Amino acid sequence: MRTKKIFTFGDGFATGHIWPEWPQILQALLPDYQVINTAGIGAGAEFLVSGFVDCIPVMHSSTVIFQWPDHRRFDKLVEDNTWQNIISNDPVYHFNTVDDHSGCKWWLSSASKTTQVQQYHNQYVQKNQSLNRSRIYQTLVDHTALELDCKILHTSTQDQENFSRLPQFFSTRQSEVQPSPIVHFYWLIEQVLPKVNIDVDQALKHRLEQLINQTQWIPYCPDRQETWTTICAQL
Repeated sequence: MRTKKIFTFGDGFATGHIWPEWPQILQALLPDYQVINTAGIGAGAEFLVSGFVDCIPVMHSSTVIFQWPDHRRFDKLVEDNTWQNIISNDPVYHFNTVDDHSGCKWWLSSASKTTQVQQYHNQYVQKNQSLNRSRIYQTLVDHTALELDCKILHTSTQDQENFSRLPQFFSTRQSEVQPSPIVHFYWLIEQVLPKVNIDVDQALKHRLEQLINQTQWIPYCPDRQETWTTICAQL
């Protein structure tokens, strides 16, 4: 029997750092489930697969939704102070260090333009090798999930990006990289939940859709978590 645990993995489209995104909305849609989310702004496959491995002991017979990020991401495990100056001097990603489930610190460099990261992409792990790494990671995750009797859905940030650009979302997506919460909602309803065979209470779905739609979502609003908590309390 499948447990009521859902493990989700993704990059900035899954963290909820700008406003509620699909893993947070998924938890609201499925209050009887436990959604365990591993995500990071600018995260690459190595960070996410490391998080997947950390979850293996408690993942048996669960549902796994793996949203694969862009293949050209460099995740640096911070083992000492060697990279500290590089990280702190990055004009965009200097803040982007996160701790994983096992307490290890990572720098998620995303699209960093620092010399060292660009050298990594241009000289050490170029396009074809990074694509091959992603293929290997996905194969290993897939087979491990099946060995654990998990239902697994592979999707990607690019898949959701393409979905968010459909004509029906022109007036709702907003100009941010991460689409607005209502697009995340429809992404779950139309593209995710049917593929993992999880049913949603229809009254709850319509109520949450109504509440998300009637909320004015401001990117990075300091009250965004309070707003989301208030919405969830009304379900």
